[in-house]
Amino acid sequence: MNARKGLGTFDGVFTPTILTILGVIMYLRLGWVVGNAGFVGTLIIIILAHTITVCTALSMASVVSNIEIGAGGAYAIVSRSLGLEVGGAVGIPLYLSQAFSVAFYIIGFTELWYSFFPGHSTVLVGAATWVALTALSLASARTAFRVQYAVLGVIILSIASFLAGPSLNTTGTLWWSNFPQANFWETFAIFFPAVTGILAGVSMSGELRTPRRSIIVGTLAAIAIGLVTYVALAYWFAHQATSEALLANTSIILDLALFKPLIVAGIMGATLSSALSTLVGAPRTLAALADNRLVPFSHFFGKKAADNEPRNAILVSSLFSLAIIVAGSLDQLAQLLTMFFLTTYGTINLVVLVEQATGIASFRPRLRVSLAVPFIGFVGSILTMLLINMWFTIVTMVVISSLYIILARRELISPWGDVRGGIFTALTEWAAQKALATTYHPRLWKPAVLVPAENPDDLRKTVRFVSNILYPSGRLYLLSITSGEDSGDASQGYETVLEPLRDRNLFIRKTIINNTSTDFLSSLYVVTQTLLNSFLPPNAVLLTVSNDKDKRARLKEVYSRMRQYNTGFMFLNIHPKIGYGQEKTVNLWLRDKSPNTNLAVLIAMQLTRNWDAKLLLLRTINDPTEREAVTGELKAFAEHARLPVQTQAKVLVGDFRSAVEQESGDITIIGMPDDFDKMLALADGMPGTVLFVADSGLENAVV
Repeated sequence: MNARKGLGTFDGVFTPTILTILGVIMYLRLGWVVGNAGFVGTLIIIILAHTITVCTALSMASVVSNIEIGAGGAYAIVSRSLGLEVGGAVGIPLYLSQAFSVAFYIIGFTELWYSFFPGHSTVLVGAATWVALTALSLASARTAFRVQYAVLGVIILSIASFLAGPSLNTTGTLWWSNFPQANFWETFAIFFPAVTGILAGVSMSGELRTPRRSIIVGTLAAIAIGLVTYVALAYWFAHQATSEALLANTSIILDLALFKPLIVAGIMGATLSSALSTLVGAPRTLAALADNRLVPFSHFFGKKAADNEPRNAILVSSLFSLAIIVAGSLDQLAQLLTMFFLTTYGTINLVVLVEQATGIASFRPRLRVSLAVPFIGFVGSILTMLLINMWFTIVTMVVISSLYIILARRELISPWGDVRGGIFTALTEWAAQKALATTYHPRLWKPAVLVPAENPDDLRKTVRFVSNILYPSGRLYLLSITSGEDSGDASQGYETVLEPLRDRNLFIRKTIINNTSTDFLSSLYVVTQTLLNSFLPPNAVLLTVSNDKDKRARLKEVYSRMRQYNTGFMFLNIHPKIGYGQEKTVNLWLRDKSPNTNLAVLIAMQLTRNWDAKLLLLRTINDPTEREAVTGELKAFAEHARLPVQTQAKVLVGDFRSAVEQESGDITIIGMPDDFDKMLALADGMPGTVLFVADSGLENAVV
């Protein structure tokens, strides 16, 4: 819409907001609330409801002063901060609540009509009212809002008529009542829709000339005037009538007025105006949801006429409200609307709480509020929902969560970005500070393996093995150093190889360095040290043993240089024919007083669990008479280390090398010898795949 033709603050925000606030609750339920709670109880309800509303309005104003929200109102505020998935999960119930509101106001109108004409069908009266409002809303937003000025004048006159009316109270002001017909929170739930009008103006965000200024000024002004009006009228109800009269007659305001026709005109005007403004706003929420493909039949709902009116969305919203009119009742709808709106309010406050707490530079609102404001608004909304109806609150949260999961699976791309990444970053920064301040203990160990690879084919040989030593919660650090020309192809190649690990939701950090000025080994040492000194560093390095002489020479150099680093080491020699066999047996050799036992045991446990394999503990001895005692030691160790119950122990007499070559398993795990050449000779003589392991000193298999 052309900016000069848009709606202004008074007609686009203040008037629809104040007319929605001063609506059917004020005329037909405020007297009952006073009769049930007394003036003091009603004052508490009014203040509590307005506390949540004011906090939400300030939070909303803060967001609006930071971004141009465009069409969609509250949905746009949420989606532009927390993403389309959260926006849709909240926006769809918000749209439904707006559509329910139309029915809510029309039902209020029909109650009044029926009090004058008891012979008329409330369904027919409601349907006729619905037809008139639908026709007006289909015309245009500007046409619909023109009638509001007259309605506002009538409401002011009706309030004056009530304040000047006769008293029916001979017992004094009703300061307190004992909630004879409903408890505090049930009463609160019936009153709360009176203050949900703050979304009436923001729903027109796409139609305003200056949405930032209009939404802030118009909404806050309407809330302030509404608060003063409700407090004044509540006191006057308590002063002018008894509790019995207020509870017995929901239309008692007619009897308390100086000029009854003005009250009738005010009720009719307020209810119809509220219904009309909501009927204009709800389709715009639906159209905004459709523009982002968040609802079925998005093309149909998002289609706009030549004058930019979403007539398809208006028609569908009208039909939806008609169904509610036929089936609903006023008090039942009041509680339902309360839950829907409180959910939206809580989310709007959460938006500001998140954006301000994360400290991202893009959040620079001209109207900055204290963190206490969104916090009170958010907590107040959630607690109020629970106190009103715990089970319905749970159902509401389940519905929103389900919508979020459904939308998240669609992998929606937000054109304006969101702050969810900032949330996780802030949480990570907080967790990092706490973790770094905590003394490390071996019981915190989990597999975090650094795998250097020269190309994707090298990684492909070990990716299945790596997956099985990491799952379910380990971390993989892939390190590759390439020339600048090959980096793009290498990155894509690695992504293809890593896909099975991503499918298992494993943590993967991929580091690809473009470096043509130095050789591979020099770069490897520098980058490895950098990774080992970062937050959440790897705690073991996995290298593969090649049959190529040159690669073996380089591996020896890498081992000699990197062994000084504070990390575990694993050298994997994959048998060229057998590979990992059937992945059913793991042989773990435990040399007496070996310095490399802990990491070997931890890796063996990972493989045993993920392969669903049998674990065999082995050791060689020279004296046959020691076999029973050593076997007992191995079994005791298995018990102490909490190894699988089916773990077996086997002690062989004789030379270690001969024994290890004759005991075949799908993989054999051995503590790493000090002599590198001896390790290679042992690897060459093995009948299957072997993993040599060296502890870092940070592991402990028995904690």
